[in-house]
Amino acid sequence: MYKVVILSSFLVIVAGYPDMFATQTFKTGIEYHGSLPMGGGSERYRHRNNLDPFYITVTANANNGYVITYLQVSATTDITGSVEFNLVEGQTGSKKMVFQLISNQTDFLSYNYLAYGIKEDKYRKLSNIITLQLRNIR
Repeated sequence: MYKVVILSSFLVIVAGYPDMFATQTFKTGIEYHGSLPMGGGSERYRHRNNLDPFYITVTANANNGYVITYLQVSATTDITGSVEFNLVEGQTGSKKMVFQLISNQTDFLSYNYLAYGIKEDKYRKLSNIITLQLRNIR
């Protein structure tokens, strides 16, 4: 009888152990007033050998007539993993941004991203604003 109690307590402890995850959020670009969410995506990858770095490259494209102003990326790994974010190609105001997530020492990597943008002609108006520096008057 006591063997059944010990075995069932062990199973309850193992099954009830909480999964621990770490989520990191990355944001790149300039957040303009009136930026609209244009597109995004999400995926989950399983990593077999968690000692080697794991690379994921994602391309975010703007809708027709729009440019990307900023990207918001969220990456989740297990508690021991780490994630690096690199912007490989593109910048604020481009039609395409390519970013890379590099994961290390984790069994999986789950990410989601959302690209925000504004109309191309509105961005041109904003980017042509000239800022004058004021000198200290004594």
